[in-house]
Amino acid sequence: MNMKIIAGTVVAGMVLATGAVGAVAAQTATSPAAISEAQAIEIALKEVPGTVQETEFEREDGKEIFEIEIVTADGVEMEVEIDAASGTVLEIEQDDDDDYKKGDNKRAG
Repeated sequence: MNMKIIAGTVVAGMVLATGAVGAVAAQTATSPAAISEAQAIEIALKEVPGTVQETEFEREDGKEIFEIEIVTADGVEMEVEIDAASGTVLEIEQDDDDDYKKGDNKRAG
């Protein structure tokens, strides 16, 4: 009788363990990023100190990335792209989305 209880307990434990492993694997497969947004911001601020203005999570060229927009102490807008899977800095560039400052002013006047 004790052997049946032990065998049943072992089988139940194996089923639970298998289910837990499956749940973790499913969560990992659907998780959009290995690093969090907060971690991406921390990485970006180490590269470009300043104030974070905006954070975006998107897929670019088949990679999931965080785009962190930062304004530096001297008012320069920078964009830091971080690989969401590895936390690697992919690109740092001056944000030039402001078309008015770039050239619209010259055409209007």
